[in-house]
Amino acid sequence: MQANTLVDTEIQRISYLDPTGDVQLIDRQNAQRLTSIKGTTVALMNNGNDTSGFFFEALSQIFKEQYGVAKVILETKFTSSKPADDKLLQEIAVEADFMVAGVAL
Repeated sequence: MQANTLVDTEIQRISYLDPTGDVQLIDRQNAQRLTSIKGTTVALMNNGNDTSGFFFEALSQIFKEQYGVAKVILETKFTSSKPADDKLLQEIAVEADFMVAGVAL
């Protein structure tokens, strides 16, 4: 997907806290920021909570009606306690301009 972006190639250092006591430092480049979400494709990732579906359905409509998003991809993880499947994330990355992930209780 091609979207309007602001070019910002600043590299920032991100620290990850490991529950085993190790600190990992990884240089990552921030994603380019969208100047507008009108006409884009958004992926909404429900983290698997049974009560979250209604929230993401409503959010989908808001993105379309109020922000002009062209397409919404709704996905649900198998469980909130594990990361999303890498294959699913790769598929979303090809099709979506941005993603919102979360749990709505």
